[in-house]
Amino acid sequence: MNCPIESREPEILVAYAAGELELETARALERHLDGCAACRLMVADQAVVWRALDAWEAPSVSPDFDRRLYRRIDDGVRLTWWERITRPFRPMPLRQALPLTASAGLLLMAGLLLQHPTPVAPAAPAGQIVRANQVERTLDDLELLRHFNAADTDQSPHPDAM
Repeated sequence: MNCPIESREPEILVAYAAGELELETARALERHLDGCAACRLMVADQAVVWRALDAWEAPSVSPDFDRRLYRRIDDGVRLTWWERITRPFRPMPLRQALPLTASAGLLLMAGLLLQHPTPVAPAAPAGQIVRANQVERTLDDLELLRHFNAADTDQSPHPDAM
């Protein structure tokens, strides 16, 4: 017999430990187990699992189980859409709710900042001071240019010229 672990067929070892193999296959596997420590170890581990499952007693079902089950089903059918959405979050412990709440808060803050960005003030040139006499001269220069522009348009031979 080929090694079930090497041939990737460990279900044969599980079936042997559960006592579900045919007699001829079980005898061939027992001969293999005499020489293969890995398969022997897996069969021993599976035998422990099967003994634990055989010893386990399932708890009895309460007499009013069916009545409570059908009531819960009926309650679930009559839920509003809001209750259906929030139902998975009701039993949530604090350690799970805190990261969700923090994430929601961060998303809210990001939305508010993107909705109402703070205006950026223009940077004032460093070291440049504007004096009143400079402003006065600039206004005089603009007035002079306005006069030149008006005189130029009056003397222009072309109607399209400025």
